[in-house]
Amino acid sequence: MLRSSFVTNIVITIACLCLSLSSLAQRPKVGLTLSGGGAKGLAHIGILEAIDSAGLKIDLITGTSMGSIIGGVYAMGYSGDSIEHIARTMDWSNLFANQPPMTEISPEEKDEFGKYILEIPFEYGKPKLASGMIVGQQLWLELARLAYPVYSVRDFDHFSIPFKCVATDIATGEALTLDTGNIVTSMRASMAIPSVFTAVRIGDKMLVDGGVVRNFPTTIAKDMGAKLIIGSNVSNGLLSADELNTPIDILTQLGFYKDADDFVGARKLANVYIHQSLKPFSAASFGSVDAIIDAGKEMGRQYYPVFKHIADSLNALYPGTGQAKPDRLPWKPDVLIEDIVVLGLKHTNEKFFKSRLNLEEGGCYTPLQIEKAVQHVFGTRFYKQITYELLETRPGHARMVINADENALTYAKVAINYNTYTDFQAILNFTQRNFVVPNSRAYVTAALGTYPRVRAEFLKYTGRKRNVGFVLGAYFENNPLTFYEDFRSLFEYKYKFVDFDVNFHYMPTEKLSLISGLKWEYVRLKPRISPFIVLDGHVQQYNAYLGLEYNTVNRVMFPSSGWNVKIEGGQVFDQKSNLTISENGQHIDPDSLGLGFDNYQRLLARISYYIPVNKKFTTVLNANLGMNFNYSESIINNYWIGGLTLNTRTQLPLVGYADAEVISSSAATAQLGFQYEMFNNFFLTPRVGGAVYDFTTNNSLEDYKFISGYGLSVGYSSRFGPLEATLMYGSGNGIVKAYVNVGFQF
Repeated sequence: MLRSSFVTNIVITIACLCLSLSSLAQRPKVGLTLSGGGAKGLAHIGILEAIDSAGLKIDLITGTSMGSIIGGVYAMGYSGDSIEHIARTMDWSNLFANQPPMTEISPEEKDEFGKYILEIPFEYGKPKLASGMIVGQQLWLELARLAYPVYSVRDFDHFSIPFKCVATDIATGEALTLDTGNIVTSMRASMAIPSVFTAVRIGDKMLVDGGVVRNFPTTIAKDMGAKLIIGSNVSNGLLSADELNTPIDILTQLGFYKDADDFVGARKLANVYIHQSLKPFSAASFGSVDAIIDAGKEMGRQYYPVFKHIADSLNALYPGTGQAKPDRLPWKPDVLIEDIVVLGLKHTNEKFFKSRLNLEEGGCYTPLQIEKAVQHVFGTRFYKQITYELLETRPGHARMVINADENALTYAKVAINYNTYTDFQAILNFTQRNFVVPNSRAYVTAALGTYPRVRAEFLKYTGRKRNVGFVLGAYFENNPLTFYEDFRSLFEYKYKFVDFDVNFHYMPTEKLSLISGLKWEYVRLKPRISPFIVLDGHVQQYNAYLGLEYNTVNRVMFPSSGWNVKIEGGQVFDQKSNLTISENGQHIDPDSLGLGFDNYQRLLARISYYIPVNKKFTTVLNANLGMNFNYSESIINNYWIGGLTLNTRTQLPLVGYADAEVISSSAATAQLGFQYEMFNNFFLTPRVGGAVYDFTTNNSLEDYKFISGYGLSVGYSSRFGPLEATLMYGSGNGIVKAYVNVGFQF
């Protein structure tokens, strides 16, 4: 707490200042200046709440970087309390991601989304680097939704509280005051930390963070007419020599020398100067939002007597002129969009963009509906950033002007993976958009290692709303297949699978995809030397199928909410077998073993459900079903039970067992897990699971077999992908095993 003598001195100083201003005919303007400071800027919220509680009317606001965000939202009319609620409930990690949230990714993109360590864009055969690491699409959309009540205001002096923010002109290195135009673009420019956020273009200028030259803009508040300035500063200035430990520290220090000089004079203009050191935190501490806000609230409580004295003094000197309004946010009805204009398109066309946007000209929309519509287009991954303005034509009516910044058409992507089953793999992806024809996407992904695999796909968007995809695909996997008897390893096959696929995807929402298609499938078995009966050769077949995919999970690694459902049912026909069956080198007639290759039906379902209990705890349910009907083969198209990660096309994961430790033509597995985030990005997950198998033969119920398994996993969500190690035990094999997965999987 502030010492009582310090508070008394501040109050006496303010009293003297108010008396010196009492000769003015009009009430003197009270200005509020909020500094930049990244995540630490959220501590300003506590100061706003204390000002609101004291009933102090603020007449103007200036801010830089995060101070421009907090100050701008307050100037629009949001109270300190409402800003606190917004800040505490925001998904800050998502706001600063360069990708859309997983929930907004188009269905056709989800399988390849967020699975690479590095994604390098290419234009005209050369890598293309951005002006910063973070584009901030989600941040822009969130700010646009918050700014909806003032979308018709182009002059920031006409906000509930007049407002100005500061950015830096890259070309000249000079501070630029932003007070007109699009408020969202202005706030985003003010916080564009060089090399971290991409620069923002306004008119003919490229702008970055105003903190480079003017992080504490009290001079602007004075120029706006403030006679009494309250300044909240969360910056600790230049680092000391002992704190300059990395090249990044040194480069950052060099970039802020000019602001250090500016601050000397700016500090003197603050009549009430509030320095919030926040030493435990940094500008990047968005994982500590609650703690930072709490620290700001404590500082606000300390300064409440000061704010209360200012309010009471001014109210006494200028009665009826200084009452703060509790509810300043203007009300805006749903907007009728008269016209939609899309700018910046080069590789995609307006018809594709508007079809995915799915907003009708002449329709009325809420700000949330507009945000979702833009996210729907962004989820196609054709675009790096999509911003928009609502230009009011008459009350309640607007023209929507969209600026689209397209992604490069070509991307090279890299990941690495180690898995107990597949060994080490380097995963390479090459993606090309507008391949051969417009509004299309093609990619090839290859896993290079002991057991290589390849996936390729071409997709062409079609349909009136561009929500139908015509797809050509190919897939190859090369796996070891150990054959077990009574959970005892007997011998190993080399198992290769190839398919070529033609299908149609119908995507009514960003969560659901309905599929119909035809595959040509090829299975190759090659055994090692064995004293047992072995199969050697290949089978080729056609598979006409229908499928459903439904995905609402919130993130790629360690999801904490949502469904992931994949179901496929098909008719396998026109099988051609080239298998030989032998024992000890002697040929065996397949008919004598009851093997046949007639047409049959198959059903494969994989369901995962993540149920959030609280911020740290998630219940995880997994269920898998594989069934073949009218089926009399062996091994070729059976289902493989075991393992914790999905490595093969017919795998049904089950804790406690190695991949393919049990093979059956009919099986169902279920697992229950309790995922607990011990601390940031570290997870502990106990699991229990069970499986029933061999329960149908030619559609008749037979005696089934049952096994159970148990495991405990420790995991970490890293930029290289999930890192997870598991100790597990199976009731069938009676063995404790270790299972490891490191990095993104193929």
